[in-house]
This record gives sequence, C-alpha cells and structure tokens, in this order.
Amino acid sequence: MGLPWGCSRPSLTGHARDLLTSLVTLLLLRLGSAQLRVVGPGHSVTATVGQDVVLPCHLSPQRDARTLEVRWIRHSLSETVHHYRNGEDLYREQMGAYVGRTELARDGLSAGSLDLRITGLRPSDDGQYVCTVEDAYNEAIVELEVSATGADPHLSLGGYEAGGVRVLCRSAGWYPLPQLLWRDAHGQHLPSVSQTHSQDQEGLFEIEGAVIVTGSVEGPLSCVVRSSRIQQERESSLHIAAPFFHNAQPWIVALALVLVLLAVSIGLGVYLFRKKVAQSRELEKQAAELAWRRGLLSHKRVKVTLDPHTAHPQLVLSQDNSSVRWETQKQQVSDTPERFDNQCCMLGREEFREGRHCWLVVVEGKKGKYLWWAMGVARTSVKRKGWIDMSPEEGIWAVQFNEGQLMSLTSPRTPLSLSPVPTRIWVCLDCTQQQVSFISADNGVEIFTFTAASFNGESIRPWFRLETRGIQLCLRDSTL
Repeated sequence: MGLPWGCSRPSLTGHARDLLTSLVTLLLLRLGSAQLRVVGPGHSVTATVGQDVVLPCHLSPQRDARTLEVRWIRHSLSETVHHYRNGEDLYREQMGAYVGRTELARDGLSAGSLDLRITGLRPSDDGQYVCTVEDAYNEAIVELEVSATGADPHLSLGGYEAGGVRVLCRSAGWYPLPQLLWRDAHGQHLPSVSQTHSQDQEGLFEIEGAVIVTGSVEGPLSCVVRSSRIQQERESSLHIAAPFFHNAQPWIVALALVLVLLAVSIGLGVYLFRKKVAQSRELEKQAAELAWRRGLLSHKRVKVTLDPHTAHPQLVLSQDNSSVRWETQKQQVSDTPERFDNQCCMLGREEFREGRHCWLVVVEGKKGKYLWWAMGVARTSVKRKGWIDMSPEEGIWAVQFNEGQLMSLTSPRTPLSLSPVPTRIWVCLDCTQQQVSFISADNGVEIFTFTAASFNGESIRPWFRLETRGIQLCLRDSTL
C-alpha cells in the first residue's frame, strides 16, 4: 500500500544508525586483528664484536604485546634465542650461547615493540634471526652482520727465495674473513705466493700472506688487510734496503745451508719424539675403546622395526619398515592419536621395560652440512600432537645432527665434537641402570650417554626424527 500523498519515507532512526556503526567498527577491528603482522627493519643490522645490539621488530597495526607469546629464534623452534609469554621471560628452551645475554625492551611492549637486545656480541651471533608472535600470520627475519677490525699487519722477512726476498704479513682479530693485499710504492698490486687463515676459539680470523720481492720493486712495500663488510682496512709498510737484493756471497750460502740442515735435524728429532708420544697415547686410547666395546657385549643386540602408525605424514617408510625418508608432500594418512602431527618424528614398534638392548641405525644418502636427523629413545606416552620440547623432561633421550653440528638433546643442548660425524650409530638402552648411550659403530667411540634417565616405570621405544630430502634412516642387522 503506497504512502499518502505529500509524505516522504522515514529515515533510519538514531538507534539503527548507532547499531550499524557499531557493526562496521567491530568488523573492521576483527579484520585488523586477522591481519596482524610482524614487521622487521627491512635492512640488515650491523654491529661490532663485544658491543651490544638491538634487533628491531614491531607489530602492525600497533597492539599491546604484553599478553602475547613472542619468540626470537635462529633457524628453528629448537634454536630459541629468547622466549617471552604473558609478562614472563622463559629460559628453559634458550640456547646455551645466549644465556644471560638477551632481553626484550619491556617499556616498548605496550606499544607493540618486540625489539631484542643482545649484549656482548660474538662472531657466532652473525646471521639471521626470526621474530615470531603467536597471534600473527607471518614472521619477520632480521639479518645481523657482526664485524671486528683486527690489529695492524705485522711484516717480517722470511729469507731468500726465487731470486728475491720473501716477506710475510700477518694480522689477527678480524671478522668476517678479510682480504690481504700487497702494494708497491706506486700503488700497484703484487701477487701473493701464499695465503692462509685460521680462527681462534672466539671465532676471530687471523690471516697470513707472503710475497716475493725482487730488486725491481722500488720504495716501501705495503701490506693491506681489508674488511669488505665494514669498508675498513689496516696497513703497514716495510722498506727493504738494496743490499738485500744482491746475490748472496758463497759464505752466506754455506751458512744458510748449515742452518737449514741444523733446523731439519732438530725438526726431525722433535717429529720422531712427538710421533712416539702420539703412538703411545693412541695405544692407550685403543685399549680404552676396546674395554668400552667389550662392556657393550653385555647388551642384547635386537632387531627393531619402524611403526608406521606413529609416523608424521611427511615420513615415508620402506615396505619392510626398516628405513624411512622425508618428503615435502604429505601422505594421505589418518590423523590418529598415536601419530605425530607437528614435528617429523616416529617411534619403533618394539617396547622395552627391562634388560639391556642395542640396535644399529645408519644414515644413508647425501653428505653435507645442511642435513637434519635425530635418533634415540622415548617413553611410550611421549607427546604426539603439537610442538614438542625434545628433551629428557619431555621423555626423549636422543642425539641430533643439524646445520653441521652434532648435539645431544639435553636442556640446554650439548654440542658434541666428533670428526667426522658418525653415520653408523649404536643406540644402547639400559633399562636397569636407566641409561641411554650412543656409540660409533665404526670405531666404538662413545658419542654421548644420558645417565639417571627418568623412565618412570614406562616402557621405552626407539625414536627417530628426519627433516631432509635425499637421506634416509635405516635399521641394520650388524655385529660390534
């Protein structure tokens, strides 16, 4: 029915307009929350060894971060640099290298700032850092470039060689590895005849080079050590007087020959003495290793197989369940309670409650630094869903190889120095003594032993982790 003549349609009431405005505002707020982003500086951060540095990171749009969970990590969640949640700093998962050296800028959290401060920079701090927030859909990568300028080059004469004089140049305290260049008085570059470098325990580089200078080189000789990262250099010069380039007199040659023979004799004597000492120590080491291997004979060598019902969807097993490989594409498998769904782990079928048992695990496939595998044992009740803290506290006793470093999965992690890294490893379980040992199958050397493991009366099963294509973990029948 139409409106009476002369009447207009009524407009929205004030209450309806307020309701519509509230709905639009709520929708915008929810949309903004869904698009919460973690933003980095957009450029690398440079700092010097020994100094403190702040890695910038903030939320966009701005939001109070005091009640959020913030993580700064290196390459993965297992490499935690700093962990913050609900107003507390959590240090349980923190890497040992950063203990007591990190903090969040608390005064900026309310404004959405997630800046991380690292004190007393070391060369090992160089590289990428990842800033993550639980409620955000992305993460920010911050590149930290650490540098150190070394000492002035030290020049010295190394004697006559190839018709000229050998000059040595050495400089230490650099990071990253610098360049070493030679220049004559006219600024022309001279070719090095040798160049070597090494790193000290702190990770700083020492570089040494040599050049042969003949009488055709006029004026002072300069050695320049330069850092391409920070565009700084150190230079030292040496002027070699003309008489050095004259042909050596016969008596000088004779003296030099005598000195060389004397040096060779002394060096040979020292070498033979050290060789004898080294042989004695090697025999002692072999005896100790033999004793260790004999001790393992009390462990029952068992055949274990892989349990496909526990395997993460990206782990593919062989038909006989004796080997496993990792693939980028997930398999279509049922998500049962016993299956790992977050980290690429799985268990063996066998369960052990008593006695001593050993089984052999072989890492087969490509070689290199950028591999990721782990092996060990776990309680049958180990957590299968979500993120897992792979440590004895979680019920996992294992060793792991990641980014070129072998380590035990203790809290914190314990780096293990073995060269080369073993790829044939005995996993030895002693339920009576509650110990888990890892032994190189090639030479019987002990890799690591967990003592006083808390099995809590549960049955124990083999445990594996694999996150690299091109390799596989294989269970082999073998003898010690």
